[in-house]
Amino acid sequence: MTQTAYISLSCLPLPTFIEGRQAEIKSDDNKMNQVHLEYFVFAFVRKGRLSMVQDGVEQQIDEGEVFIMTPGYHKYMWWADEETVKLDWIYAYVAGDWHVQSSLTPAKNSMKTLMLHPPVPVQTLFLMQHRPVDEPKKVYSMVDHLVSKELNCNSKQFFEAQEQFIKLLACLQTQDNAKNELTQLSLSIQKYLKKNFNKKITAATLSEHFDARPNYIVRVLRQTIGLSPAEFLMQYRMEEAAQWLLNTDASVEDIALNVGFQNIYYFSTSFKKYTGVSPTKYRQNAN
Repeated sequence: MTQTAYISLSCLPLPTFIEGRQAEIKSDDNKMNQVHLEYFVFAFVRKGRLSMVQDGVEQQIDEGEVFIMTPGYHKYMWWADEETVKLDWIYAYVAGDWHVQSSLTPAKNSMKTLMLHPPVPVQTLFLMQHRPVDEPKKVYSMVDHLVSKELNCNSKQFFEAQEQFIKLLACLQTQDNAKNELTQLSLSIQKYLKKNFNKKITAATLSEHFDARPNYIVRVLRQTIGLSPAEFLMQYRMEEAAQWLLNTDASVEDIALNVGFQNIYYFSTSFKKYTGVSPTKYRQNAN
């Protein structure tokens, strides 16, 4: 029995609909092969049974089911065994982080420039790679809409298709992001670090507060937003310090203490590493 596989997609940035196609495969047709895909391909089997091999593993996608092929170097082959198979292909591009695993694990936030003010969004779309289509009337209505679209440079048409595609993904998701335990723990860690950023926080502090091993806490935060707790804390302190420099007349020494630094030299070197200039120069450049 094929092990259940889950696809986790970062929704920052959002996945993009490329095109939709209808296909009909007859039992006497040649087997179709695909070695490398540029896009995610959603195969909705509307009639019959589609046989598919993914990297040497054969499985059947029955009528009323969907299978998601993933980008990269994979060997796919598909054919119709006995009867004609009718299916819809939906092609989509994902610029953000994604992975396939046997469990629901969040995808990393893929935003290149990440400000920690306001809260960092942790939004993962969880999809089962092979599953029955729930609410077929609703889902197929959206699929039909996307398949019928011939996209051109018309902006309104493009955005309407993207809106329809995002709604389709929402219907296909396996678990609401808000119910994922790792996502919730990541948000709790961020909240704690922000609330206590001006205090001394160590790996032991976090481990005791969250009743979890230090390396697990690091893994959760890295997996969801791409930063370790120490990196998160340093960046948040630097952002706070920048606001103090721009909006108050407080001395650099006082600002260092207010954002959790006991050593003014360490604060100044850290700030320069983060912004490219010293705290004093940063304030002067703003005037």
